[in-house]
Amino acid sequence: MSDLWIVVPAAGESRRFKEAGYTIPKPFLMIDDEGLVMTMIGHVLYDINHYEKILVGLSNLAPDDFEFPSILIENSIGQADTVYRMLSCLPQEDSVLVLDCDMILEADDIQKMMDFLKNYDVVIAVAESFNPNASRVDQVPFPTRFVEKEPISQYAIVGARAFKNIGLLKKALERTLDRYKKIGQEPYLSVAINHYPGTKYAHQITKYTDWGTPEAVKSSGAKIV
Repeated sequence: MSDLWIVVPAAGESRRFKEAGYTIPKPFLMIDDEGLVMTMIGHVLYDINHYEKILVGLSNLAPDDFEFPSILIENSIGQADTVYRMLSCLPQEDSVLVLDCDMILEADDIQKMMDFLKNYDVVIAVAESFNPNASRVDQVPFPTRFVEKEPISQYAIVGARAFKNIGLLKKALERTLDRYKKIGQEPYLSVAINHYPGTKYAHQITKYTDWGTPEAVKSSGAKIV
């Protein structure tokens, strides 16, 4: 039986945080959330930090006290590229759950996604959202189209995507990377899902925390310290 890895791509340039004056890479920002103070990535993985097979992809060397296994991803051209390079280090027959580095999901929802993966080839967390920058699916619970920043439905992909086979995901990412390199656009994992075979299931969630921008951190009631 294959294992399941939790992969967190966190090698982006953190542009919005840099523009707001934060010089520390976003994953390492210390955030106070209702008295619980830790790095942003620590909050993301807080309820599942006991899980053995976790890998974080970083664009900067991790601090000495960074508690999670990590890999250095330099000069990434986008989320899909970061995930592809991280998956190259893992057993190709295993499964993988990809978590956003700035979105916090309930531990119960993450566990449900792992459980659903026993019956489906891809499981995506979705929620009703009108954020124009969101990735989206065309329908629930069995989506057939996955897009980036296109308003094809009210259902946004939020924070997590699970895949039964790493090798098949790598092939899907290769197709996406080849296409987007040719047209000079940033490649996204959401688009690569269109090239992954099998049945996809959208797990609707109602509770999550978005820390994708400094404004989002503040509006959630947390603060950067």
